[in-house]
Amino acid sequence: MTQTRAPRQTEDRRAEAIRAAYRLMARDGVHRVPLQQIASEAGVSKGLLIYHFQTKDGLVLAALEWVLETTEARIRELLADSSDPAEAISTVVDAVWVGPEANHDFFRFYMDGVEHEARSPEFDEFAGKAASIMNSFYREVIVAGVEAGMLSVDDPTAGAIQMRAVIEGMFLQWVQTADWRTNHALYREWCREILLKTFGWRELGN
Repeated sequence: MTQTRAPRQTEDRRAEAIRAAYRLMARDGVHRVPLQQIASEAGVSKGLLIYHFQTKDGLVLAALEWVLETTEARIRELLADSSDPAEAISTVVDAVWVGPEANHDFFRFYMDGVEHEARSPEFDEFAGKAASIMNSFYREVIVAGVEAGMLSVDDPTAGAIQMRAVIEGMFLQWVQTADWRTNHALYREWCREILLKTFGWRELGN
């Protein structure tokens, strides 16, 4: 029993360290949070962080991957409840634009983390994984819509890149507004409208 429990406890500590890093870095900024503060927040030793992630860069990279994987899982869960490809893009928008506070924390951390990792040797690894997670998923959504005759896209791979650019670009514009809490719903709807127009959404028979 002890042998079975130990790996799970180790994985739980690693996961909590990643969540703690995300919480603190989203609030205070990647550059302002030392490993010791993250360790205290997670209830583990600094040595354990070094054991799992080797460096702060490694922990930032793990946290970036975690938020992307969590976002993908949330979108997939919502899409699983609908078999209508016509609703897919709208569902993606609603799943990504979850709320002002959550999105503000997420995108501040995402921008700060990407800027931090861009100076790290591991950045290429993150960029590749981000493309693999989000671009591949957006491509699946587009292909399903094309096959159902509800989207008009010649190149789904290029379309996935465009979809990600629109979503992240709208986030970038939104997060810089002074009244970002009030503006959240407006920017979400603008994002939805741009995506539907970009990919030529149409009802069957039209």
